[in-house]
Amino acid sequence: MQAETAISQGQILEIAADDDVIIRAQVCGRPDATRLIVSHGNGLAASGYASFWRRLASEYQIVLLDFRGHGLSDRGPLQNHSWAQFELDFDVAMRAIRTALGERKTYGAFHSLSAIVSLLHARRFGPACDGLVLFDPPVIPPDGHPLQASHVDEMMGLASRVARRRTHFDDWRDLADQYRRNPMFAHCQSDACDEMARALLRPVSEDDEGSGWTLSCDPEQEAKIFASNDDTTLWSWLGRVDFPLKLLCADPDVPGVQPSAAIDRDLAREFDLDYACVPGTTHFLQLERPDLCASLARDFCR
Repeated sequence: MQAETAISQGQILEIAADDDVIIRAQVCGRPDATRLIVSHGNGLAASGYASFWRRLASEYQIVLLDFRGHGLSDRGPLQNHSWAQFELDFDVAMRAIRTALGERKTYGAFHSLSAIVSLLHARRFGPACDGLVLFDPPVIPPDGHPLQASHVDEMMGLASRVARRRTHFDDWRDLADQYRRNPMFAHCQSDACDEMARALLRPVSEDDEGSGWTLSCDPEQEAKIFASNDDTTLWSWLGRVDFPLKLLCADPDVPGVQPSAAIDRDLAREFDLDYACVPGTTHFLQLERPDLCASLARDFCR
């Protein structure tokens, strides 16, 4: 594992995974404050949640962690783009962050994919943070649960759609406009669509003999992760969690909301987990009501 030993605000921490893929984390906020690690959902990027985390940057040291194949991090081969590899990457990244930035109280604010990875990692290695705030984690219910089929249908439908996703854009604003037209992002704030589009796109290099912008997350890799989100054992393990955990979730009463909203509500009820529904939101709640999401995360970390 390699990591920079001296980090100033705004610099990038580079972390070598066990297969030498470079994972990157951007450091911002208050250098002497409690640490808040922010990460993203499948196909997204941590810096694209700026409307959420910038509201906390005056109070916390913010570390924006991009998983392999996302945001600033390198892709790596398709065969290593998996939940099991994400667990290992997360373990390496968390240790590298502590080495580079020092030991201190640390919380995680993780959405969707990163929320699931943080739980898988905690089950295998123990919790890497003093507390986890998980935004709408898409946990698959166990066999026999009435919402399991809805989860599977959602994941397979997403996998099919993203595999056909457009990868090249002449202007980053084209992707932002695409988000604004997409019903799944209909509740997102307009500037959040701009910020996420900028975070997801990389300029085409001269070596590629092209111009414009290309997605950091390969659609085939993104589709693979959706299609393999099927670990039914995580549900029962959550009933035995003994570290601080908060579920901040989408509103099950919003028409057409993703199945995770109702599933997470059932999960919290079954195991009496610390849970809050963010009213009027869908799966992208941090991009829809960033002020309330930041406030609720702040309350938990306090």
